[in-house]
Amino acid sequence: MIFFNCFGLILIVHARYILGNVCHECNGMTFNSIITVDNLPSPIGEECEIVPSEYGCSARVTWFDDGTSEVHYIADPNFPLESVITQTERKVTTWSGEYITNKYISFNCQASNNTPCNTAENLKRALISTTWSTNEQIEKFDTLIVPTTDFYGSTCLQLLNKSNCPITNLLSCQQCMGIIEYSNTKSVCAMCPSGKALTNSYEHETIFFLQNKTQVDKITLACRRRGACNSIENIDRIKNELDIKFDFEKFYRSTASITKSPMMILFLVVIVGVFSCCL
Repeated sequence: MIFFNCFGLILIVHARYILGNVCHECNGMTFNSIITVDNLPSPIGEECEIVPSEYGCSARVTWFDDGTSEVHYIADPNFPLESVITQTERKVTTWSGEYITNKYISFNCQASNNTPCNTAENLKRALISTTWSTNEQIEKFDTLIVPTTDFYGSTCLQLLNKSNCPITNLLSCQQCMGIIEYSNTKSVCAMCPSGKALTNSYEHETIFFLQNKTQVDKITLACRRRGACNSIENIDRIKNELDIKFDFEKFYRSTASITKSPMMILFLVVIVGVFSCCL
């Protein structure tokens, strides 16, 4: 009777595991070095665990200008699933004139019902399939975000052809802003919004959709140069000259993450359960 009670408990535990979607989740792991394909850490250790997921999973590495890196394994991220997202941020502090470049890449997947999909192996596949812009190409646009006190908000480009754009407030704005999303159509927000301008910057974010092999780009430019520094022409230049490349074919040719079959998981659970019951 004890054996059958233990076996029933084992089956219940296995059913809950096998039917529930799961992800790796780790507290942010910080490194005083540049993380690459060769030294990308796996989601193991005391700071990591496997957790239930209702939406999906994500694995991300961020590179900071000071040479440090962060790696995150996340459950239920606020990202489109079955995608790889890259972002390059170039900014300058207006009071110090210090320029900084930060980058990140994120692999995002639909949570599965046997093993987590946000593995180091899958993030490595995204890393080796991505070609980034060079530092020289990135720094080429520093002239657009150079700090200056010679600013007149009335000269910023004013053009809103998408919803949820910030509103111009010439009484309190301190920098021009332009946001363009490049998809099937070009959506533009160009204005001079209210708020302090502690940094001038531009961000280039690209979402690569793995299933249909398409991409969507978003450029955000915040600048203080005299004239319409947030022009569509300036943002188009950033998009065209800093176009990050993603090789979908290389991604799918790369070694896929190894997953355990449900039967193997059941076998391991049964073995562990039997030993536990027999002790």
